[in-house]
Amino acid sequence: MAIGKGSCSIVCLVSIQIILIFSASWPGAAGLTFPQQYTIMHWARRIEQEIDRVFQHITGAQQLKGIYNEERRRFSLVKNQPRRIVEKVASDIEKLLAKKRKALVRLASEAERLQREHIWQDGIKELDMAYYDSKAEMDYYSMEGEGEVENPSHIKLEFVYDPNFKNDVNYSYTAVQIPTDIYKGAPVILNELNWTQALEKVFMENSQEDPSLLWQAFGSATGVTRYYPASPWKTPNKIDLYDVRRGPWYIQGASSPKDMVILVDVSGSVSGLTLKLIKASVEDLLDTLSDDDYVNVARFNEKAEAVVPCFKHLVQANVRNKKIFKDAVIQMQAKGTTDYKSGFHFAFNQLLNKTNVPRANCNKIIMLFTDGGEDRAQDVFMQYNWPNKTVRVFTFSVGQHNYDVTPLQWIACTNK
Repeated sequence: MAIGKGSCSIVCLVSIQIILIFSASWPGAAGLTFPQQYTIMHWARRIEQEIDRVFQHITGAQQLKGIYNEERRRFSLVKNQPRRIVEKVASDIEKLLAKKRKALVRLASEAERLQREHIWQDGIKELDMAYYDSKAEMDYYSMEGEGEVENPSHIKLEFVYDPNFKNDVNYSYTAVQIPTDIYKGAPVILNELNWTQALEKVFMENSQEDPSLLWQAFGSATGVTRYYPASPWKTPNKIDLYDVRRGPWYIQGASSPKDMVILVDVSGSVSGLTLKLIKASVEDLLDTLSDDDYVNVARFNEKAEAVVPCFKHLVQANVRNKKIFKDAVIQMQAKGTTDYKSGFHFAFNQLLNKTNVPRANCNKIIMLFTDGGEDRAQDVFMQYNWPNKTVRVFTFSVGQHNYDVTPLQWIACTNK
């Protein structure tokens, strides 16, 4: 941080000095003749002197030279062998990653075994489970100031501050985080908590074998997160909106890289609440994409076009690009009539383009958001996707309407 500020100071100070020099030396507004050569040379010398003065002041070059001359007997000249240094660093990194990988493989293997051997319990109750709920202090605190509501499943723990984690932790237990919108007493959640309890032992073994390991976590398709060591959950907002299934590491681990085109019907029939629902759905869909994915978003009625004009092809689904897409989606307006063929022509041209545009080159997907329609665009699929079906098409009928959803179901079922 200090280096960054120092660099900024040099640039800003030099810029100000240059402006001042030019302002002081300029003949005036009335003199429109080009400066003489000796005047320009004078300016150049002054700029050079000022930059040198600022550089010497900021870097302390003279002081550094003095320190070296005074202590030079304590320094020695050693010839390095770059190849040997690189090989040693590479070897150290390889060993470090091998240890992390070993811990990960052990955890994954045990999780698979435990889940496979788990016997489902229909009658399981919250009282049957004892675990540390990392959000207990947030979830059960009475807003009227009446104190905490006791939860019999919640284990109360004592924590100690660990500088490595920069957090209060407890090494004897794991902690559980369940998304706010999920009922903790549901049988599927309780069964998940039941069999994942045994992962506590694996977490501890990994930590003992490799003390450099920090957080270890297991994320489930049900939304349950179990992490070690136990630590109180912290959220920047009063309401915890975290869901492990939307996290980048979960998405990247649970899905393959994909090339995706999102088609949004903006014909006049989707105006009002339907269009708002479509916009919200597209934003949520974009949040599920990771840096490994490539995406483009197009709106269509009689014709199709990218919602971001400068995105001519698929772009990486990074944070910046997803924000640009979301800002553009919010501005969409409904008008015109629906032509599915125009939208699908655009999508297939994006996905099957043979140019050297970066892309995932794995799964190819079209996501269609519409209120419905009668057209099946069969000739488009015959042209681009049949019989190999290299592109999967998913259709979403949004809002309340009187359209028959059979055509949309047919499109999805014949392109899966």
